[in-house]
Parts: sequence; C-alpha cells; structure tokens
Amino acid sequence: MIVVPVITSDKAQYAAIAKLLLPYSGSCEISQLTSNSEAEEFLHIEMPELAIINFADATIDAIQLLNAVKNDSWLLSTGIIGLCDSPAKLRESGATKGTNVIALLEIARISRQLPQVFSIISNNRHMLFQRVIGNDFGSEISEHFELKNDALEASVFTNLICNYLFNLNRIDAELREQLNFVLIELLINAIEHGNCGISYEEKTSWLEKNNDIYTLIDKKCTDPEIARRKVFLQYQLKSTHSVFKITDEGAGFDWRSVKEPTASEGMISLHGRGITLSRGMTKDLAYNDAGNEVQFEYLHHKEGNQITPALFQDLETVNFKAGDIVFCEGDPSNYLYYISRGSFEVLINNNRVSVLTPDDIFLGEMSFLLNNRRSATVKAIADGCLVRVSKKEFVEGIKEKPHYALFLSRLLARRIERTNKQGLERKA
Repeated sequence: MIVVPVITSDKAQYAAIAKLLLPYSGSCEISQLTSNSEAEEFLHIEMPELAIINFADATIDAIQLLNAVKNDSWLLSTGIIGLCDSPAKLRESGATKGTNVIALLEIARISRQLPQVFSIISNNRHMLFQRVIGNDFGSEISEHFELKNDALEASVFTNLICNYLFNLNRIDAELREQLNFVLIELLINAIEHGNCGISYEEKTSWLEKNNDIYTLIDKKCTDPEIARRKVFLQYQLKSTHSVFKITDEGAGFDWRSVKEPTASEGMISLHGRGITLSRGMTKDLAYNDAGNEVQFEYLHHKEGNQITPALFQDLETVNFKAGDIVFCEGDPSNYLYYISRGSFEVLINNNRVSVLTPDDIFLGEMSFLLNNRRSATVKAIADGCLVRVSKKEFVEGIKEKPHYALFLSRLLARRIERTNKQGLERKA
C-alpha cells in the first residue's frame, strides 16, 4: 500500500479529501502534513509516488517546496496534484515548470475533479514509478488510452506521459516541455474541433469575449451524442523515439486549410499556431484524409543522462572512448561510478554478461559497498562519461543527504530482485 501525503494545514480540507479518496483506501493511505519542514522530510525519506499540495494554503510555502523538489529532481520524481484557486494563473506563473505536476485542480471543483484524476492515476500507476525501474520494461513500450471530451483528462494524460518519458531518461526537461505542448494542443484540437464540432469562427467569437475554451467544451457536451464521443491516444516508446497517434470520433476538419500565422499575427494568432508549432517540434506529423486522426514521431535526446544528482554534481567526470577499460576483474574497488552517458559491457572471463547504460544509474556499486575486489571487467562500448565517486566522497555525501542511502538501498534491492528473477527464468 502506498502512502499519499496531503500537504495542507486545513483540517476540513483534509477531511474532505479523505472522504473523496475513500474508494481507494485498499490501495493507498493518505497522511496530512501541515508544514514545509514536515513535508520536505517526508518527501526525502519516503520518496512517495504521489503527493497532493495545497498551493492556496498561506501557511505552506508551496513554491519553496517545489524548489526543493527541483533541486534534487533526479531523486524526487514524485507525481504532484496541486490544489489552487486558479490553475491558469499558477501555470502562467511558471512556478510548476520543471516538476512532475500531473494536475492542477481548482479548489472549488475538487469534489468532482480529484476522484476523476485519482481514477486515471490508479489505472496507470506504473507511469509514476521512478526511472530506476525503467529496465524492468522492455526497450519498447506500447499503451492505449481512451479519453472523454474533458480538458482535465487531456492534461492529466499528457503530464503522465511526459513525466514518464522524462523519468525513464528518454527525454530531457526541454523536450518534456515541448512534448507537453504538442500533446495538449493536439488532444484539445481533437476534442474541440473533432468531437465537439466547434468551428474556428465559433471559437474566435467565444475567445474574443474572454471566455476559456474549456467552458465551451463543457457546454457542447451537454448534448448526449457529443458527450458519448471519445478521443483515442496511442503511443509506442522506442529506444530512439516515440510514436503517437490521436484519433477522435468527429467528422474531421480541413487541416489543409490551416495556414501558418503571418508575421503580423505572430504568436497571438487564434488559429494555426498550435499545428504550426507542433510540426516544428515533431517529426513526420501528418493527418489522415478525413482530418480526425493525426500521427507523429518524437525524437529522444542522444546525450544520455541529463540529470546529475546533487550529490555528484561537483565531482570528477571521466570520459571514455569505445574500447577503453573502466576497471578490470580483480582490481581494488576504490570508486563507485555514476553513469552519465554511454554504454558499458560487463565481462567475466572475457564473456559479456550484461550491458549497463544511464538507465542502470551506477556501475561497480556492489564491490564498492562490500569492500571487495572487482568481480568483473567493465569496458566502454561507445564513447561515454562517468562520474567517479570515492568512498570518502560517498560517505561525506551520505552524511549531507542521508536519504541517498535509502535510495541506493532500494536500487540495489531491485537489482538483486531482478537478477534472482532472471536466474530462475534461466533455470526454468
């Protein structure tokens, strides 16, 4: 059972949330945290998969809390549900940028929205796991989602996917922001123009009156026929890129007529901007003839691990070329290596037994921690970079950040579990 911290000093709000989440009591337990110090300690030690934060609570400095998370984002991949007075204003402030925010909910609407978001998360819980388990899944991952005509659902699924790719070390922070823009743009397009049949003229008139598009979508869905329509989101995560396909059940739209905004319209154009920008951020973006299905590829980064943990940021980095030896079997185990970039083969008696990449995070950790000599030879397969950590540096770092010891323990436990499972499968 997972523990979900609810960071708020409002006892009545906490009681209301506890009641709303009662249907999930068999799989999760909620716990109230009423101060920043209490919340930061919990996040560092427990490393929860999910946290609920009240951004409108005057006694909680939620921005400071988010900064603490961002300063150690390699470790804290906790998914965040934010409660606030105005999600739009909070997003525009940029305070949540670079964090694993899954949803921002308006406090006045949490009785409807929180169970909805929790249902989506519960059905896709694997997407919250920390990136250290990325190797437990194959090199290719496929998913298929069915969305209602709901802007909140579109936002939740978009954030889950983007954070998932980021935590699997497939994309960096900049690529995550770009993919977030593309997915939300195309999903909302499928909902508003596809399923809801909102014309560009109708949208223009509505927006010029300072109304948001989400209210118009809700208005359209009072028609039962429109409300029954769905948006289907499929993706395949490959080693070098991801493939996305979005399909709606509407009549389609004339995508050929969408022209790039002129120089005078610039970024404030109401129409065409989203599709134009999406084309520039993706590869081979194309609609079907009817205009109710769009597919595109999204390239992953090529630079390896973009997130160096705070513990190792000021330590020596060592570059390796293909064929270089990192250490040999029988050598003293004086260093632990954090894998920043590249791939490295593990050899025993000149036989390859495994290949380590940034997804594996460390190499040489077992003999390092057990004070044994190296049990294998490690050689660079391609150009790479390692952060070399001495025992003195590691111990001093653990004293400064004790939660890293817990993280390393969990990592090693998962490695041992996976090794044992592979051994049983070979015997079978």
